[in-house]
Amino acid sequence: MAVLTSYGAYVPQYRAPLGEIQKFYGRPGRPRSRGLATPGLDEDTLTMAYEAARQALKGERGLGAVITTTQAPPFELRKMSQTLGLALRLDAGAVHIDLGANATGLLDAFRIAQTLDVGPTLVVATDHLVSYRDRVADVLSAGAATAFVIDPGKKAEGIATLGPQSRAAEEVFDVWMLGREQEPRFRLEVLFDAYARATGAAAKGLEKVTERPTGKYTSICPSQPHPQVLRGLARLGAQPKQLESTQFVGDIGNVGAASVGLALCLGLDASRKGSTLLALAYGGGEAVAQEMEVTRKPKSVGAREMIDAGEEIAVGTYYRWTEGRQQQPH
Repeated sequence: MAVLTSYGAYVPQYRAPLGEIQKFYGRPGRPRSRGLATPGLDEDTLTMAYEAARQALKGERGLGAVITTTQAPPFELRKMSQTLGLALRLDAGAVHIDLGANATGLLDAFRIAQTLDVGPTLVVATDHLVSYRDRVADVLSAGAATAFVIDPGKKAEGIATLGPQSRAAEEVFDVWMLGREQEPRFRLEVLFDAYARATGAAAKGLEKVTERPTGKYTSICPSQPHPQVLRGLARLGAQPKQLESTQFVGDIGNVGAASVGLALCLGLDASRKGSTLLALAYGGGEAVAQEMEVTRKPKSVGAREMIDAGEEIAVGTYYRWTEGRQQQPH
Protein backbone atom coordinates (compact mmCIF):
# COMPACT_ATOMS: atom_id res chain seq x y z
CA MET A 1 0.00 0.00 0.00
CA ALA A 2 1.43 3.40 -0.99
CA VAL A 3 2.05 6.05 1.64
CA LEU A 4 2.01 9.81 1.67
CA THR A 5 5.29 11.08 3.08
CA SER A 6 4.80 14.86 2.82
CA TYR A 7 2.67 17.57 1.23
CA GLY A 8 2.61 21.29 0.49
CA ALA A 9 0.30 24.06 -0.67
CA TYR A 10 0.46 27.49 -2.22
CA VAL A 11 -2.33 30.08 -2.33
CA PRO A 12 -1.68 33.49 -3.96
CA GLN A 13 -1.83 36.41 -1.56
CA TYR A 14 -4.10 38.65 -3.65
CA ARG A 15 -7.91 38.62 -3.33
CA ALA A 16 -10.14 40.02 -6.07
CA PRO A 17 -13.65 41.21 -5.06
CA LEU A 18 -16.01 38.66 -6.63
CA GLY A 19 -19.15 40.71 -6.00
CA GLU A 20 -17.75 43.71 -7.87
CA ILE A 21 -16.47 41.46 -10.68
CA GLN A 22 -19.96 40.02 -11.14
CA LYS A 23 -21.41 43.54 -11.34
CA PHE A 24 -18.69 44.56 -13.82
CA TYR A 25 -19.55 41.64 -16.12
CA GLY A 26 -23.29 41.97 -15.60
CA ARG A 27 -23.59 38.60 -13.88
CA PRO A 28 -26.58 38.35 -11.53
CA GLY A 29 -26.76 36.47 -8.27
CA ARG A 30 -25.20 36.48 -4.85
CA PRO A 31 -21.40 35.95 -4.92
CA ARG A 32 -20.51 32.43 -3.81
CA SER A 33 -17.16 33.58 -2.46
CA ARG A 34 -15.88 36.56 -0.52
CA GLY A 35 -13.01 36.93 -2.96
CA LEU A 36 -10.93 35.15 -5.58
CA ALA A 37 -7.35 34.08 -4.87
CA THR A 38 -5.67 35.74 -7.84
CA PRO A 39 -2.09 35.14 -8.98
CA GLY A 40 -0.04 38.29 -9.47
CA LEU A 41 1.78 39.20 -12.66
CA ASP A 42 4.82 37.19 -11.57
CA GLU A 43 2.78 34.08 -10.80
CA ASP A 44 1.31 31.34 -12.97
CA THR A 45 0.54 27.64 -12.64
CA LEU A 46 4.23 26.74 -12.90
CA THR A 47 5.46 29.17 -10.24
CA MET A 48 2.63 28.16 -7.90
CA ALA A 49 3.48 24.49 -8.51
CA TYR A 50 7.12 25.24 -7.70
CA GLU A 51 6.25 26.83 -4.36
CA ALA A 52 3.92 24.00 -3.32
CA ALA A 53 6.42 21.34 -4.42
CA ARG A 54 9.30 23.03 -2.62
CA GLN A 55 7.31 22.94 0.61
CA ALA A 56 6.48 19.25 0.11
CA LEU A 57 9.99 18.15 -0.87
CA LYS A 58 11.86 19.87 1.98
CA GLY A 59 15.09 19.66 -0.01
CA GLU A 60 14.64 16.09 -1.25
CA ARG A 61 15.87 15.71 -4.85
CA GLY A 62 15.95 11.96 -5.49
CA LEU A 63 12.53 11.27 -6.97
CA GLY A 64 11.48 8.46 -9.27
CA ALA A 65 8.70 10.37 -11.00
CA VAL A 66 7.02 13.76 -11.27
CA ILE A 67 3.33 13.98 -12.22
CA THR A 68 1.63 17.32 -12.84
CA THR A 69 -2.05 17.94 -13.41
CA THR A 70 -3.56 21.22 -14.59
CA GLN A 71 -6.14 22.66 -16.92
CA ALA A 72 -4.10 25.81 -17.45
CA PRO A 73 -0.47 25.08 -18.39
CA PRO A 74 1.49 28.32 -18.79
CA PHE A 75 2.92 27.29 -22.14
CA GLU A 76 2.31 24.88 -24.98
CA LEU A 77 4.55 22.26 -26.58
CA ARG A 78 6.56 21.93 -23.40
CA LYS A 79 6.23 19.36 -20.68
CA MET A 80 5.05 20.89 -17.42
CA SER A 81 6.35 18.06 -15.21
CA GLN A 82 9.80 18.14 -16.82
CA THR A 83 10.06 21.91 -16.56
CA LEU A 84 9.01 21.77 -12.91
CA GLY A 85 11.64 19.10 -12.23
CA LEU A 86 14.33 21.29 -13.81
CA ALA A 87 13.17 24.32 -11.82
CA LEU A 88 13.35 22.27 -8.60
CA ARG A 89 16.80 20.95 -9.63
CA LEU A 90 15.72 17.38 -9.07
CA ASP A 91 18.14 14.56 -9.81
CA ALA A 92 18.11 13.38 -13.42
CA GLY A 93 16.39 10.18 -14.45
CA ALA A 94 12.88 10.72 -13.11
CA VAL A 95 9.81 9.76 -15.13
CA HIS A 96 7.77 12.83 -16.11
CA ILE A 97 4.02 12.59 -16.66
CA ASP A 98 1.61 15.40 -17.58
CA LEU A 99 -2.12 14.94 -17.08
CA GLY A 100 -4.65 17.19 -18.80
CA ALA A 101 -6.93 17.38 -15.84
CA ASN A 102 -10.21 18.36 -14.37
CA ALA A 103 -11.27 18.21 -10.75
CA THR A 104 -10.46 14.49 -10.57
CA GLY A 105 -6.94 14.87 -11.99
CA LEU A 106 -5.13 14.76 -8.66
CA LEU A 107 -6.75 11.48 -7.64
CA ASP A 108 -6.00 10.10 -11.11
CA ALA A 109 -2.36 11.03 -10.47
CA PHE A 110 -2.48 9.35 -7.04
CA ARG A 111 -3.64 6.15 -8.70
CA ILE A 112 -0.79 6.28 -11.22
CA ALA A 113 1.75 7.03 -8.48
CA GLN A 114 0.52 4.02 -6.47
CA THR A 115 1.29 1.74 -9.40
CA LEU A 116 4.70 3.13 -10.42
CA ASP A 117 7.71 1.08 -9.38
CA VAL A 118 10.25 3.89 -9.50
CA GLY A 119 10.43 5.16 -5.91
CA PRO A 120 9.02 8.39 -4.44
CA THR A 121 6.76 10.32 -6.79
CA LEU A 122 5.97 14.03 -6.64
CA VAL A 123 2.34 14.72 -7.58
CA VAL A 124 1.39 18.35 -8.17
CA ALA A 125 -2.01 19.86 -8.97
CA THR A 126 -1.97 23.51 -10.00
CA ASP A 127 -4.61 25.62 -11.70
CA HIS A 128 -5.87 29.07 -12.55
CA LEU A 129 -8.81 29.16 -14.92
CA VAL A 130 -10.11 32.55 -16.05
CA SER A 131 -13.54 32.98 -17.60
CA TYR A 132 -13.98 34.70 -20.93
CA ARG A 133 -15.70 38.00 -20.25
CA ASP A 134 -18.28 37.39 -23.00
CA ARG A 135 -19.34 34.07 -21.58
CA VAL A 136 -21.80 33.17 -18.92
CA ALA A 137 -19.46 30.54 -17.49
CA ASP A 138 -18.51 30.40 -13.84
CA VAL A 139 -16.60 33.47 -12.64
CA LEU A 140 -15.65 31.73 -9.41
CA SER A 141 -12.29 30.55 -10.73
CA ALA A 142 -9.20 31.24 -8.66
CA GLY A 143 -5.60 30.05 -8.46
CA ALA A 144 -3.68 27.69 -6.16
CA ALA A 145 -1.36 24.68 -6.17
CA THR A 146 -0.84 21.62 -3.98
CA ALA A 147 1.91 18.98 -3.93
CA PHE A 148 2.19 15.50 -2.46
CA VAL A 149 5.07 13.01 -2.24
CA ILE A 150 3.89 9.42 -2.55
CA ASP A 151 6.08 6.41 -1.90
CA PRO A 152 4.84 2.85 -2.37
CA GLY A 153 7.64 1.36 -0.24
CA LYS A 154 8.12 3.38 2.98
CA LYS A 155 5.08 2.70 5.08
CA ALA A 156 6.82 3.22 8.41
CA GLU A 157 8.02 6.69 7.42
CA GLY A 158 4.81 7.99 5.93
CA ILE A 159 2.21 10.25 7.47
CA ALA A 160 -0.78 8.55 5.82
CA THR A 161 -1.67 5.48 3.83
CA LEU A 162 -3.46 5.79 0.51
CA GLY A 163 -6.41 3.47 0.47
CA PRO A 164 -8.54 2.20 -2.40
CA GLN A 165 -10.44 4.34 -4.87
CA SER A 166 -13.97 4.08 -6.20
CA ARG A 167 -15.25 5.73 -9.37
CA ALA A 168 -18.64 6.50 -10.82
CA ALA A 169 -19.54 8.31 -14.04
CA GLU A 170 -22.67 10.00 -15.32
CA GLU A 171 -22.12 11.98 -18.47
CA VAL A 172 -24.67 14.73 -19.12
CA PHE A 173 -25.71 15.35 -22.73
CA ASP A 174 -28.17 18.15 -22.17
CA VAL A 175 -26.28 20.92 -23.94
CA TRP A 176 -27.25 23.09 -26.91
CA MET A 177 -26.16 26.24 -28.75
CA LEU A 178 -28.22 29.01 -30.36
CA GLY A 179 -27.29 30.85 -33.54
CA ARG A 180 -23.72 32.04 -33.46
CA GLU A 181 -23.30 31.86 -29.71
CA GLN A 182 -19.84 30.67 -28.79
CA GLU A 183 -20.76 29.12 -25.49
CA PRO A 184 -23.01 26.09 -25.09
CA ARG A 185 -26.08 26.42 -22.90
CA PHE A 186 -27.02 23.72 -20.45
CA ARG A 187 -29.69 22.97 -17.90
CA LEU A 188 -28.11 23.59 -14.54
CA GLU A 189 -30.62 21.49 -12.65
CA VAL A 190 -29.76 18.46 -14.80
CA LEU A 191 -26.05 19.09 -14.42
CA PHE A 192 -26.25 19.57 -10.67
CA ASP A 193 -28.37 16.45 -10.19
CA ALA A 194 -25.65 14.54 -12.04
CA TYR A 195 -23.06 15.94 -9.58
CA ALA A 196 -24.96 14.48 -6.66
CA ARG A 197 -25.65 11.11 -8.27
CA ALA A 198 -22.06 10.55 -9.41
CA THR A 199 -20.45 11.58 -6.12
CA GLY A 200 -22.99 9.55 -4.15
CA ALA A 201 -22.30 6.48 -6.28
CA ALA A 202 -18.53 6.88 -5.87
CA ALA A 203 -18.87 7.22 -2.09
CA LYS A 204 -21.16 4.20 -1.90
CA GLY A 205 -18.73 2.19 -4.01
CA LEU A 206 -15.89 3.06 -1.66
CA GLU A 207 -17.99 2.04 1.32
CA LYS A 208 -18.46 -1.41 -0.19
CA VAL A 209 -14.70 -1.83 -0.58
CA THR A 210 -13.58 -0.41 2.78
CA GLU A 211 -16.68 -1.22 4.87
CA ARG A 212 -16.37 2.31 6.29
CA PRO A 213 -19.58 4.39 5.95
CA THR A 214 -19.26 7.97 4.70
CA GLY A 215 -20.39 9.29 8.07
CA LYS A 216 -17.52 7.52 9.90
CA TYR A 217 -14.61 9.46 8.36
CA THR A 218 -12.91 12.06 10.49
CA SER A 219 -12.98 14.56 7.62
CA ILE A 220 -14.41 14.69 4.10
CA CYS A 221 -12.23 16.57 1.61
CA PRO A 222 -14.34 17.40 -1.46
CA SER A 223 -13.39 19.43 -4.49
CA GLN A 224 -15.53 22.61 -4.86
CA PRO A 225 -18.51 21.13 -2.99
CA HIS A 226 -21.68 22.16 -4.80
CA PRO A 227 -24.81 22.31 -2.60
CA GLN A 228 -26.27 19.32 -4.44
CA VAL A 229 -23.13 17.31 -3.69
CA LEU A 230 -23.37 18.26 -0.03
CA ARG A 231 -27.02 17.19 0.06
CA GLY A 232 -26.00 13.90 -1.53
CA LEU A 233 -23.30 13.40 1.11
CA ALA A 234 -25.82 14.19 3.84
CA ARG A 235 -28.08 11.42 2.51
CA LEU A 236 -25.12 9.07 2.94
CA GLY A 237 -24.78 10.07 6.58
CA ALA A 238 -22.14 12.82 6.33
CA GLN A 239 -22.20 15.35 9.16
CA PRO A 240 -21.35 19.08 8.98
CA LYS A 241 -18.44 18.60 11.41
CA GLN A 242 -16.73 16.33 8.85
CA LEU A 243 -16.54 19.29 6.45
CA GLU A 244 -15.79 22.09 8.92
CA SER A 245 -12.03 22.12 8.44
CA THR A 246 -11.89 21.41 4.68
CA GLN A 247 -14.12 24.16 3.24
CA PHE A 248 -12.51 27.02 1.32
CA VAL A 249 -14.52 27.87 -1.84
CA GLY A 250 -16.53 30.50 0.05
CA ASP A 251 -13.26 32.18 1.04
CA ILE A 252 -11.08 32.14 -2.11
CA GLY A 253 -13.11 30.60 -4.96
CA ASN A 254 -12.76 27.43 -7.00
CA VAL A 255 -9.14 26.47 -7.64
CA GLY A 256 -9.90 23.85 -10.30
CA ALA A 257 -7.58 20.87 -10.44
CA ALA A 258 -6.00 21.95 -7.15
CA SER A 259 -9.36 21.93 -5.32
CA VAL A 260 -9.36 18.42 -3.90
CA GLY A 261 -5.65 18.82 -3.09
CA LEU A 262 -6.27 21.98 -1.08
CA ALA A 263 -9.14 20.27 0.76
CA LEU A 264 -6.79 17.37 1.54
CA CYS A 265 -4.10 19.75 2.84
CA LEU A 266 -6.70 21.32 5.14
CA GLY A 267 -7.84 17.89 6.31
CA LEU A 268 -4.27 16.70 6.93
CA ASP A 269 -3.35 19.90 8.77
CA ALA A 270 -6.27 19.33 11.15
CA SER A 271 -5.68 15.58 11.53
CA ARG A 272 -3.99 13.43 14.13
CA LYS A 273 -2.76 9.85 14.21
CA GLY A 274 -5.66 7.55 13.42
CA SER A 275 -7.72 10.16 11.56
CA THR A 276 -9.44 9.00 8.38
CA LEU A 277 -9.97 11.22 5.35
CA LEU A 278 -12.34 10.80 2.42
CA ALA A 279 -11.02 12.57 -0.68
CA LEU A 280 -13.86 13.23 -3.10
CA ALA A 281 -13.47 14.82 -6.52
CA TYR A 282 -15.98 15.49 -9.30
CA GLY A 283 -15.41 16.74 -12.81
CA GLY A 284 -16.01 15.91 -16.44
CA GLY A 285 -18.92 13.62 -15.62
CA GLU A 286 -16.91 11.42 -13.25
CA ALA A 287 -16.56 11.25 -9.48
CA VAL A 288 -13.64 9.64 -7.63
CA ALA A 289 -13.55 8.78 -3.92
CA GLN A 290 -10.43 7.65 -2.05
CA GLU A 291 -9.75 6.67 1.53
CA MET A 292 -6.69 7.90 3.44
CA GLU A 293 -5.68 6.97 6.98
CA VAL A 294 -3.28 9.17 8.96
CA THR A 295 -0.52 7.08 10.57
CA ARG A 296 1.47 9.95 12.10
CA LYS A 297 0.28 13.45 12.95
CA PRO A 298 1.64 15.66 10.16
CA LYS A 299 3.30 19.01 10.72
CA SER A 300 0.84 21.61 9.47
CA VAL A 301 1.76 23.36 6.22
CA GLY A 302 -0.50 26.30 7.17
CA ALA A 303 -3.12 25.85 4.44
CA ARG A 304 -5.83 27.62 6.46
CA GLU A 305 -3.50 30.52 7.23
CA MET A 306 -2.76 30.90 3.49
CA ILE A 307 -6.49 31.00 2.76
CA ASP A 308 -7.33 33.45 5.53
CA ALA A 309 -4.48 35.79 4.67
CA GLY A 310 -4.77 37.99 1.62
CA GLU A 311 -4.40 41.46 0.18
CA GLU A 312 -7.37 42.94 -1.63
CA ILE A 313 -7.01 44.20 -5.17
CA ALA A 314 -9.37 46.36 -7.24
CA VAL A 315 -11.51 45.14 -10.14
CA GLY A 316 -9.30 47.02 -12.58
CA THR A 317 -6.21 45.25 -11.26
CA TYR A 318 -7.96 41.88 -11.55
CA TYR A 319 -8.94 42.69 -15.13
CA ARG A 320 -5.40 43.76 -16.07
CA TRP A 321 -3.79 40.71 -14.45
CA THR A 322 -6.19 38.16 -15.90
CA GLU A 323 -6.81 39.58 -19.39
CA GLY A 324 -5.34 37.15 -21.89
CA ARG A 325 -5.10 34.30 -19.37
CA GLN A 326 -8.38 32.68 -20.44
CA GLN A 327 -8.12 28.96 -20.91
CA GLN A 328 -10.17 26.40 -22.76
CA PRO A 329 -12.35 24.64 -21.90
CA HIS A 330 -14.45 26.63 -19.49
